[in-house]
This record gives sequence, C-alpha cells and structure tokens, in this order.
Amino acid sequence: MSLQLEHDRQSPVQEHFNELTARVTLLLFVTTLATLAWLTQVDAFLDALLRHLNPCDEGCLNLYDPARWSAIRWMTAAILGFITATPLLLQQAWSFARPGLLPAERTWMKYWFIAGILSMFLAITSTIGLFFPMIFETGHRTHESMLLDARYDAVHMLSIVIAVIWTEIIVACGIFAMMLAGIVGMLNKESADWWRLRVYGVVFLLLLASLPEFGGLAVLMSAFAVGSIELISRRWLHASSPIFRGQKPIMDGEGGIRNILMVDCECDGAALPSPPQLNAPFPLYSAHSLCTMASEREHVLELALRHRLTDLIISGCSSEPLPNSFKSNCKSIGCSLRGMNLLKTQSHRTLPSPFTRTELELKIACLQDPWPSSTVHERIIPILKNSSIKELVIDTRSPSESWGMQIRPDQLLLELDRSLLESVKQHIKPLGINTIVLETIQ
Repeated sequence: MSLQLEHDRQSPVQEHFNELTARVTLLLFVTTLATLAWLTQVDAFLDALLRHLNPCDEGCLNLYDPARWSAIRWMTAAILGFITATPLLLQQAWSFARPGLLPAERTWMKYWFIAGILSMFLAITSTIGLFFPMIFETGHRTHESMLLDARYDAVHMLSIVIAVIWTEIIVACGIFAMMLAGIVGMLNKESADWWRLRVYGVVFLLLLASLPEFGGLAVLMSAFAVGSIELISRRWLHASSPIFRGQKPIMDGEGGIRNILMVDCECDGAALPSPPQLNAPFPLYSAHSLCTMASEREHVLELALRHRLTDLIISGCSSEPLPNSFKSNCKSIGCSLRGMNLLKTQSHRTLPSPFTRTELELKIACLQDPWPSSTVHERIIPILKNSSIKELVIDTRSPSESWGMQIRPDQLLLELDRSLLESVKQHIKPLGINTIVLETIQ
C-alpha cells in the first residue's frame, strides 16, 4: 500500500537517503562545533551545578573516580551541544518529514515538537532547581542525625541527575505523543495497538539502551514509564473513533464487515447539503468541493487510512469527475469509491420539496452494495411508513432517459432497478401510496 499525494513528486529512494544523509551530516557538524565550544566552559558549568546540588557547606563532596569524571565532562559538553543544536534539529526534521505527512499528522508533529521542547525545559529546571536539591538536603540531614560521616561521590551524583532528567524527558515525550494523537483524532481503540507498539517500544528501548549502568533498575524504570503512559493515555486508547461514534460497521450480504463513509460534497455550491437529522446507517463527512480542493481530498484519504474505510460514497456526483490520482489512492488502500449523483436527482425539481430527507434516505436504502438487492424492500418500506407522502414516482429508466424529467414538490422520487420493480410494488401496495412507474419504452 502506498499513497502518492497530489503535492508529492516522484523521486527514487536513493534521493531520499541522500537528503537524509545531508541533513544528519549538517546536524552532526553543528552539534560537534557546539560541543567543542561548551567543552571550554564545562568545568565552570559543572562547578556551579555541584555547588547548587551540594547538600553540605564543605568537605563532603569527593571525586573517587577521575576517569569517570573525564567521561562526565565530555558527556555534559555533548548534552549541552545537543541542546544548543535542538532548534536546527527540529527545523531539519520538520523539513524532511513534512512533504510525506497527511494534515492531521503534520498538526500532531508540530505540536509534539513544541511539547517536547517544553517538557525538556521543565524537566531540567524542576529537577535541578527544586527536586534534587531537596532530596540531597533531606538525605544529608538524615546522615547527620545518625552521626554518620557524610561523603558523596560527585560523579555518581551527576550521573543520577542526568539519568533522571533523561527519563523524565523520554516519558514526557511519550505521554505527549499519545495525548496529542488522541486530541487530533489519530488515536482511538482501533489504532491503539499501532500506537502502543511504536511509542512504548521506542520508550522502552531508549531507556534500556541509555541507562545500562543502572541494570535492573533501568528495567523497572522502563516498565514504570510504559505503565504511566498507558494510564495517562487511557482516555484515548479506549475511546471510539470520533467519526464513527454512535455508528456500527455494516455487515454485507457475504458476512464481511464494511466501514463506510458518505462524503456529503456540495460540489462547490452546486449540490444542496444533506438535510439535518438524516437517518443514515453510516457517518457523514461534509466537504465543500472534493473535485477542486486538494486539501479536502487529502483529509478524506487520511480518514480512509485512519479508520480503515472499505467504502467511500460521494453524495453530490457519480465520483467520475474526481481526479485519477485520488481514485488510484483509494484503490491502493483498499477503499472502493462510488457516488450517489444527487445533482441529477436535484435537477428533477425546480421547486423545493418537504420530502428531501426522505428522498435521500430512500436513495441510500436502494444501494445494492453493501446490501443485497433482494432485501431492498425491507429497507424501503420502513422509510415510507414513517413518511406522509401520498404519491411516489418510481423511475426505472437509465440516467440518459430520465434527463429533463420534472416532478412536483408533493411527489417523492424513487430511482429503482427494473428487476426489483414488481417486488417493491407488492410491498408498497398495502401502504395506500399512489405510485407512478416510469419505464423504458420497448
């Protein structure tokens, strides 16, 4: 399955690899320069940081492993260099990924970047500025109350601080990834497993790979992180799809499950919108002009992908005027495309009718896919029983033969296949509705 959006351009895979390599090389170069610049100031930075974290006035902070201290210096300079290059990282990532993203995915990625920056800032400031000084001070007082000779390892102290901040950032990014996906409609109970696999997998592997010195504690921290994300994201993980809320999938004549969406397209103002309180067995999505607006076609494709649609029904036209690229994309994701051609039905009226909603419900009921044609009367009769019509015009002719036909406002039009006429007439007869049948003249 592959999508070729209208703003996409055909390019070989190697070209994408070359672009990615160029962007990563630029990032590594800028990060290296920033790291080397920070290396000249890292001693003063670490000295100020340790003075801030030191719970005692003097004499209790020691260096037991000079080799690890050198590693801490380099790691701190590298982290500061990475933070310095973060704006460039976000810009390069956005420029590289944006052309291949659908509208909701672009919104999600943009807000996730912002949330990631905020979480990193809050994690660093709160952990170093408030949390650890308080923890170290409490521990030091405990040691003094027990008359212990307090001696603290500066390297170990900094390692714990860095590990906690790193864990907080990863967990916060995972939480925001799930929350934002739920807010923009990408996460629901249908797509929950897809998101769990990717977010939880990345979080778990990052924590295990970056905290090897903590051993079993790293595993516990990873499990706790995944559990926290699951708990906070529970609202969206178990939520129904917004567009299918209150609707159930349809079972076709062969027992297959069909997810159908009707696109209520106004055809750039030529077609009337669907009447309110329409009793349709599948959800409706409103569009202004699917044929002329690429952004609306992208959004419909995104809905088809996200909700695994099997059928797209266009209300206004027959779906033939839609661009071939859109048709190809629907076919590539396994979504059939067809239209109800309400523009033709509207052309039969010059005056408004009070039965517009009933007429559209009948047109939906006459669909022979996904329902079998043999049960058309079972879907039509309940609609007619609940209406107040007195005269029903049954048109069994082809669209070319019925062109130019006009019906009165008090008449209701039912377009029906010729083979179903007799069966439907038998079931309509007990309702006392006067019927006018329009047939092809042999």
